[in-house]
Amino acid sequence: MATVIFPPASFLHKLPACLLAGLVLVILPVRAQQIDITLDMLEHSAFSARAVRVAFDAFHPGRADVTVAELKIGDSRFRDLKLHCNAFHLDIAALSCREGTLRRGQRPPLSFTLDYRFDSGKLQLTLQDADVAAWSTVVKRLRRWHPSGRFDLRLTADREQANFDFAVRGLGFNTDDYGIAGEGIAGKVAVAAQRAGDRWQWRASADWSGGEAFWSPWYRRAGVRMTAAGTVTPAQIQVDQARLTFDRLGSLTAGLSWDRKAGQVRRWGFVTEPLDLSVAVKDWVQPMLDARGLPGINASGTTRYAAEWADGALQSFYAGIEDATFKESTGRLTLTGVSASVPWSHHDESAASVSVAGGMLDEFPLGGFRIPLRLHGFDVAVSKAVIPFLDGRIHIDDFHAKRPGAAWTGGFSGGIEGVSMPRLTAAMKLPPMAGSLTMRIPAAYYADHVLNLGGDMSIDVFDGRVVVRKLQLIDPLSRTSRFVADVEARRLDLGLLTSTFSFGSIVGRLDADINGLELQDWKPLAFRAYLASSPGNYKRAISRGALIDISALGGAAGAAAVRAIPAAGFFNTFSYDRIGFGCVLKDKVCHMEGIVPEGDGYVLVQGSGIPAVKVMGYNRSIDWNLLVSRLKAVIAGKTKAVIE
Repeated sequence: MATVIFPPASFLHKLPACLLAGLVLVILPVRAQQIDITLDMLEHSAFSARAVRVAFDAFHPGRADVTVAELKIGDSRFRDLKLHCNAFHLDIAALSCREGTLRRGQRPPLSFTLDYRFDSGKLQLTLQDADVAAWSTVVKRLRRWHPSGRFDLRLTADREQANFDFAVRGLGFNTDDYGIAGEGIAGKVAVAAQRAGDRWQWRASADWSGGEAFWSPWYRRAGVRMTAAGTVTPAQIQVDQARLTFDRLGSLTAGLSWDRKAGQVRRWGFVTEPLDLSVAVKDWVQPMLDARGLPGINASGTTRYAAEWADGALQSFYAGIEDATFKESTGRLTLTGVSASVPWSHHDESAASVSVAGGMLDEFPLGGFRIPLRLHGFDVAVSKAVIPFLDGRIHIDDFHAKRPGAAWTGGFSGGIEGVSMPRLTAAMKLPPMAGSLTMRIPAAYYADHVLNLGGDMSIDVFDGRVVVRKLQLIDPLSRTSRFVADVEARRLDLGLLTSTFSFGSIVGRLDADINGLELQDWKPLAFRAYLASSPGNYKRAISRGALIDISALGGAAGAAAVRAIPAAGFFNTFSYDRIGFGCVLKDKVCHMEGIVPEGDGYVLVQGSGIPAVKVMGYNRSIDWNLLVSRLKAVIAGKTKAVIE
């Protein structure tokens, strides 16, 4: 064996001559079986290599092996590189390695063919039917993606032009947590570049033709194509115009500027053509809603967007919607004829608007309306808006939202006016109620996923008033939202109330206090409630039917709860002094109380006059669902009880 050792060098341009000189010195006089050329250090402006060893086998002319202890390119280091050429050729004009393989450590070998001419700088690199996993030999971070599949690569270049073609098939990959994954992916990329002075002008195309990919929470099937053009200078990579087309969705045009020295994007922007809104919502919006546990949305219509990003922040954004329909998956909200124009600027104030031709809120029809918005950075405000609701209206007196940090905060005031109770109850498929509904919301604030009522919300109904205090909606946009409040009702007309729900007939006034009310999915989880006759001087009367209905709520014990003198059989209406009923709901059990304890039970209705009537309750605890079912049966007229 003969060895030629070169000291640390930065004479890459003289390498062929040095190698040939070494070969001449060794081969001619020695007739060695193996010739080794070792370079302690090889330095270049683009890379450096330590302990480079080139070995030629004299018994197999044309074969060569190259080992590199460490190769540094930029900030990346590659250790223990081994290159083998079955057909190696080197002379003063050219270098070639046919049927070559590159290995690093225990990684799979990467097969290639390389030809390079020193005079013209012409390079040709070919990888045919290569294993994607073997590419991790070159791209260190690829291993964490667990890649599989095959690919072809061809690169031809000289000092004036370059062409790059890449095709992949059967590509699969995934991260350890499967947050990003792909399967069966097929596609092609082609790039051509031409030197123009100190810059390169390039054009490119890409086609994702097969397979599927997942990037949590988004899933996408093949059907994406791109064409692009731009320039490359020592300072930056410029994408002047890129056009992306997504099957079924539509197309967009984009641009980008990459700072090569800083290694980061300086600016980017895009403008879409009219996009299919149903596809946009299904493919891009719905996965985000699902990930946050929010209800789904079905949509139709068209939409378009534009955005510009620079100096580390979004500078402008535009969203437009034309003749759209939105249907929330739970059926609670439907909007039709939706149009919107929302221009936004990071620095300047702008005016936006959203208009709706009509819709449904649960069972309630909504009329057409328009909402004007003022946008200034991450501040959003609405000064006045009116939404027709049945024969009345929902009015927004003030709305504001802002994002001082990562989360949104905001507030609003408004209410409901002049809604006919007969129309409202008909829409809710409830027994008809008389009167009208007026509700005022003086102030409400949203922060940390909680909507808080700043003042009292009052509702005028049944010729009385209901006031809601300490109202909170916790996680209002999620499927597990909760409602917390204290409710106070004063001087409700029992005649209107009982006639509405077919609950016998009671004349008088009712007060109610419901403290610690907690609802989830509009079903009660807990509360402490007490309903009693309002204080004051007014007529108080209760019908035989109401006594029967009240006693029926107690089940078997309730059948004996109504006590009246024998002459009661001749009367259909009785006077009463007080009515009182309480329930503490905890763990789906209602713990009950009345006006006062008496014996083994408690008084629910205290009669007055002659004949006097008294309704007693004996159940101290009852399953909440059972109590609700009995109440429904009473209202439906399916339950009867006996008055003694």
